[in-house]
Amino acid sequence: MSNRPSTRQLLVKIPNFPCLYRHKTSGNYYGIKKHRGKRKEHSLETTDRKLAERKLKKWIADLDTVDASGERMSLGDLLDKFQTVRQGLSKSTRDTERGMVKKLQRTWRHGLDVRISEIKPSMLDEWMAQQESDLKNSSYNRFTLFLKQLFELAVADDTIAESPVARMKRTWKRPQKPVRNIPTPEQLEAIVKNIRSQELNGEAEQSADFIEFMGLAGLGQAEVGALTLADIDWKMNRIQVRRRKTGELFFIPIYPHLKSLLEKLCKRFFESSPRNQKLFQIKDAHKALTNACRRLGFLHFSQRNIRQALIRRLWQSGVDYKLIAKWQGHQDGGKLILGTYTEVFSAADTDYEAQQLRKIK
Repeated sequence: MSNRPSTRQLLVKIPNFPCLYRHKTSGNYYGIKKHRGKRKEHSLETTDRKLAERKLKKWIADLDTVDASGERMSLGDLLDKFQTVRQGLSKSTRDTERGMVKKLQRTWRHGLDVRISEIKPSMLDEWMAQQESDLKNSSYNRFTLFLKQLFELAVADDTIAESPVARMKRTWKRPQKPVRNIPTPEQLEAIVKNIRSQELNGEAEQSADFIEFMGLAGLGQAEVGALTLADIDWKMNRIQVRRRKTGELFFIPIYPHLKSLLEKLCKRFFESSPRNQKLFQIKDAHKALTNACRRLGFLHFSQRNIRQALIRRLWQSGVDYKLIAKWQGHQDGGKLILGTYTEVFSAADTDYEAQQLRKIK
């Protein structure tokens, strides 16, 4: 049996300063206080006397702030609670956060049963460092936002007095400029033609129409997949669209270049067809798009890139950016169009640059 003294035996009371103790060997300071009938010990993690005094005062103040019933809450419990209180958010946000929760559960090396009151900023810094090589800067920022929101929940419930995220070394990176690969009208036409030519694919015609509609209407796959016959207003020459992420309702015109395709799609239905009949029987065509790009030797275009083709087309046709924003369902008066897309449009097309240069007198 070892005669080695315990940490408690090595703690020496500091005179004239209640609750402050110093370790004989390491020189580290500790706080010891009886709180709600229980002895509490806390390492102040410093050998500096003045700093220890300040930390001790804060620790004692925090003892009265923290709810005793939640002191034993584990990280696993907090993650479960986090997902429960976030259920009212949009599906895309919930899916994103669910993925981050699973990653934390899978890669957190300190165990999910660790008390959240024992989680230190360095432990979070270590976990983020493990993920860093796999994350773009914007994704890194999203992960740290997730950690911030996770521990803010614990602070709000008085489970901990201070979030460990507040003292992490780095919680933000400057976002990298996205590389947008937007198809030209000729590339879009070639993709649609290539998809349509796949005779062995039973959904080739639907997939081609879906991609073509996205490119000509400037809508994302979620919005296109949700369109019904009731959304087509031929009298007002417009289509009613609901943004799937926000639930906001907006309208796009039946553009001249879109009209013939829309007429063809509507002719598939009978006059007696229910008004809630979906315009498309598929919800997306990403697989057909990916395969077409591969066959044609194009760089990969996402369905989002296909939608962006119309934004560029409208911009280069001289349509006011505020009107483009309105037709995209944006509520920012065109700031996203100006700040995100226009620099890409002009930088990507040498023909367009030449056209603009010829306007200079």
